Amino acid sequence: MGLYTEKQIQIDRQRESILARYPALWDQMIAEWRLPGSEDRAWLMYSANYLFRTRGVRWAIDPLRLISRLPQAPGVQVDGDLKDLEIVLLTHHHSDHLDLGLLSALRHLPVWWIVPEDILTLVQKQAGLPSKQILVPKSMQPIDLLGLRITPFRGQHWRADPDYPSGRRGVPETGYLVEQGHKRWLFPGDTRTYDPSQLPGFGGVDAAFVHLWLGRASALVERPPLLESFSSFCEALRSKRIIVTHLQEFGRKPDDYWDESHFQQVKHSLQATAPDIAVESAIMGESLIL
Repeated sequence: MGLYTEKQIQIDRQRESILARYPALWDQMIAEWRLPGSEDRAWLMYSANYLFRTRGVRWAIDPLRLISRLPQAPGVQVDGDLKDLEIVLLTHHHSDHLDLGLLSALRHLPVWWIVPEDILTLVQKQAGLPSKQILVPKSMQPIDLLGLRITPFRGQHWRADPDYPSGRRGVPETGYLVEQGHKRWLFPGDTRTYDPSQLPGFGGVDAAFVHLWLGRASALVERPPLLESFSSFCEALRSKRIIVTHLQEFGRKPDDYWDESHFQQVKHSLQATAPDIAVESAIMGESLIL
């Protein structure tokens, strides 16, 4: 049995386990999120899709249901379960980040939608979000909402590719710095070019949510080619805490599927060069104290 086949079997087992546990995971996540707790917390809705409750404000980045990635997944009643949602930030149009069905189900709620211009028409046409509740972010122009200061910036969801006319391959994406009180959280998004000089100089942050990607079709390589670049990028973010996500994305093939074994490589690499940075991973259903 080849390595590719072995990995596919492992992924299939993980997928079946998640499908069986998903209703309970969802219910627990929603129940915790809706509690009036004083702790600032984040929950993983999927591989890199977030719910937050910070200082009583309930917000999300790229909210998503499992059924939008796995058609056989059980459905959930998002309009009731997410009725307390106040702000949603969207990043880009890839299907593991943009769940138009979920957005449509929430279109009647009093939610503020932060929708980048490059996906604005798509979101309005297919999700029917009301224009009066949509804010279109402009790079490096802060948005103040409900005590949150949200600073959008251009993400690096592209990589050099001489086969493309522009010399690069990728899609437009918006990253965010979110500040509330004295806390600062950074969301660089799906990064494919690990060049920290291309990011704004935000200074130190309390936590950075970093999406794991170590090279195209490289997940089965013993030492992925971008391991050191990813680790150096994380270190350059000047974050007290690195939270690595985008693990177990079930829409991917084995050679593009990142899991706990890859995170452990990243953690070992970062601890060798930056032992003072706290490094952790998070997968769907898990909760994090912020």
